[in-house]
Amino acid sequence: MIIDLIKIKVKIEKYFIYLYFYPILVQAMNEEESEEKIPRAFMMRVDDFNRESEAIFNEFEAIKEKYEKGEDVMNDLKQFRSKRPGIFALIDDLYHKEVEFEDKLERAQIDEDKKQKMFEFKQRFAELADEIDLLVLGELGLGR
Repeated sequence: MIIDLIKIKVKIEKYFIYLYFYPILVQAMNEEESEEKIPRAFMMRVDDFNRESEAIFNEFEAIKEKYEKGEDVMNDLKQFRSKRPGIFALIDDLYHKEVEFEDKLERAQIDEDKKQKMFEFKQRFAELADEIDLLVLGELGLGR
């Protein structure tokens, strides 16, 4: 009988421990899942963009000038994308996945200077956003 009481006591203690710690464990697991890992490639692209920003701005300035003259810039954008595919994808996301992009920047805790550089790019070359979109959609078979 004493052994049975001890077994019951142990079960009760396990149950109370379970009741106490289970919500804490579930919360921790949910927080871990909700804080999706930022892909390392994304953070590397942001660093690459920042490091090469002067050259990127110069290339896009030349593309923008051609665009403003009414010239076709698709080949120039394709050439840029072939030289810097990761940065081109970052630029495309900057224009066409704004909310997700800004969320990634926040979660990755990107420096304000780097964010400002990207948003400066976005504003300065905004008129090329549709051309970038057409290039990406064209390759997916959804464009022109």
